Amino acid sequence: MRRVEDRTMHADSYRIDRRGFFQSTGGTVALAALAASSASTLGSQQDEQAPQEETGDKLPETQLPEPHLYATGFAPASGLALDRQDNLFVSNYRDLGAIGLISKDGTARIFCNLRELSPAEGVLPLPRGMKIDSEGRLIVADAGAGRLLRLANDGSNVEVLADRCDGARLERLQDVALDIVGNIFFTDTGDAEHELAEGHELARGSVYRYSINTRKVAKLDGELSWPSGVGVTPDQTRICVAERGARRIVVHDLSAEGTLSNRRVLALPPVLSEKPGQAEQVVTDGLQPNGFVFDTSGRMYVVTASGHVHVIDVGSGELLRQYNAGGQESTSCHFRGDYLYTAVASKEAVFRLELGVDGFGYDGLA
Repeated sequence: MRRVEDRTMHADSYRIDRRGFFQSTGGTVALAALAASSASTLGSQQDEQAPQEETGDKLPETQLPEPHLYATGFAPASGLALDRQDNLFVSNYRDLGAIGLISKDGTARIFCNLRELSPAEGVLPLPRGMKIDSEGRLIVADAGAGRLLRLANDGSNVEVLADRCDGARLERLQDVALDIVGNIFFTDTGDAEHELAEGHELARGSVYRYSINTRKVAKLDGELSWPSGVGVTPDQTRICVAERGARRIVVHDLSAEGTLSNRRVLALPPVLSEKPGQAEQVVTDGLQPNGFVFDTSGRMYVVTASGHVHVIDVGSGELLRQYNAGGQESTSCHFRGDYLYTAVASKEAVFRLELGVDGFGYDGLA
């Protein structure tokens, strides 16, 4: 595979983006404190009626896979998606606002530049999380202009699916997810930078649902601390949201109509130090969760700012495996077959791990 070696970086813009990796509190945070909430905690107070994932397929008992550099040239890489032809789409390719397309043979080009194709008044488009729907169109969270976008298969035009909810403007979209019928779920940190500047400990964000039938947006949960990744479990009964600010995963039961119930939280498992002689040291810095995906057995693979992939059983909250994502400030991941692709902002690159498990195809693609 021929690498893409165009390494363009915009330092000032990247410093702004790095605010997403803020520390919610100073010093070391105990795991028990991370799980403390008015909602119940998975594994200790879980509602007996909450559905459990089927995890009959065991993870392969092999050596931990090494992440291999797949492509570079991002400013920085944040969202990624793959289509049926194994084309890799990555947000902020070569420049902020551009979406790149890297083909299976390693050749690369700019798929579209949102600054040119869909400019927004007074702000610069900034694509983050992305998914591909069943018709091959790219669904994009635009953090810069606060818009949910859908791009044509050839990148020739952009449709703004939503920029408001109940009359209020959306602000800083972070990630998108689809259920198997095509409804779109997306996260928004809200006016997080303003709240942080004012000294608030935790910014308040939301997760929304865009109905593919009614074309309406509904706010599902508006009490989230800097929400990032979002996803619907393979059995379609739960929605999970990564809270970077609180360093945890929030889980809701999800009805067929799109309503939520039984809110609970899952504390992010610790990262064990990899330094010689410090195998038992718990590292809490950089534990903020970002994007995640599922395998066909319902296990969650979530990348963190620390540069790890946590494999978690959603029903019990148990940490099953921990992999190296390729570098710190890992922002998103995507399955294609039994490969897991990770976007690593600190290295402006995408890495690939061969895990030996099948990813869940929310749109039939994995």
